[in-house]
Amino acid sequence: MKLYSVFVTRLFLRPLSDISIICLLKIGLLILVAHEASAAYAQVLESSSPIQELAHSNLDSYGEDFLQGNPLILKASRQKSTVPASEPVVKLPNTALPKVEPNTPNKEDVVSVKWLRKNYLLLEERAIDNPSTQNVEAYLYTKRIILDKAQNFSTKVEEITKSDPFLNENNRIPYASGGATTIRNANLLAQQDALRQMAMVGGIYVFIDGHCIFCAQQLPVLAALRETYGLESWVISVDGTAPSGYKGQMARDNGLYKKLGLKLTPSIVYVDHPKAYAGGVDLNNYLIISQGYYAADELTKVMAYAAYKKDLVALATKRSLNIWDRGLASAQDLSTLSLDVNRPESFRGKLQPLLEKNY
Repeated sequence: MKLYSVFVTRLFLRPLSDISIICLLKIGLLILVAHEASAAYAQVLESSSPIQELAHSNLDSYGEDFLQGNPLILKASRQKSTVPASEPVVKLPNTALPKVEPNTPNKEDVVSVKWLRKNYLLLEERAIDNPSTQNVEAYLYTKRIILDKAQNFSTKVEEITKSDPFLNENNRIPYASGGATTIRNANLLAQQDALRQMAMVGGIYVFIDGHCIFCAQQLPVLAALRETYGLESWVISVDGTAPSGYKGQMARDNGLYKKLGLKLTPSIVYVDHPKAYAGGVDLNNYLIISQGYYAADELTKVMAYAAYKKDLVALATKRSLNIWDRGLASAQDLSTLSLDVNRPESFRGKLQPLLEKNY
């Protein structure tokens, strides 16, 4: 429309002849038709072509150039890049299937204890997770193998134990009630014999105090031991006072209670072969028997065991006191024992002498 306006302005501002007017009118009509066509073409380009900006970038300004006879020159505007911006590359996880190895023949192993430890739980879990007939059968048959192996092992153990006197526990400590009673009686007699031997070479100190309720109960027990085994006792008061009801002889502690490291009353200490002080020096050997109250039977056992540990009784008495250890290899012998695991036939010859000497 701008081109058409220029044409009309020129028509009315300049004096023209009739022929000129007719020519100008024709030219005007041509310009009008051309302008309308170019507008329609530009509209089509805008909706269908990427060069739309080039089509109408300078068409409207062509009116002056057209009247001067100059050609139409379209000036291209800077095209926007139609190439999409590069997007960040996203790494997809590897979904390739694992390589399938060719089928290998089934490998069977000897069903040893090592094999059972390795595979039993695996078979059990498999049968629980997928209880198919095959899985459950495999688990149960494996369990059956374990039970059968255990039975075979137990049968052989019993056979060898009965045939070897050093492996049969019944030969060491009888299982029968009569045999067990005999063992207990022998041990009790040895305890009593130990106290008689102790009474022959020594006596006991009894540390008490006037506020100790168990001291009053312990003193009659010691009086009974004196009557039964002839074991003398000397009563020593830590605080210089006697328990309620005690009327016997008593001495005040001179520091021996603390020197021996005693903590409780009543405390009983055995003195082997008592000696008098020499130049203010105590030459006695003290054996702490107990701290706290003990009944007669327990006190007898504790005193006999203390004498056993200190070698204060005869060898025969020691053996009867140690009857529960009959047939045992000593800790000293076992600490020096050496064996070759690849020579199981050598075990018997090395161990039997260690056991035999303790029967």
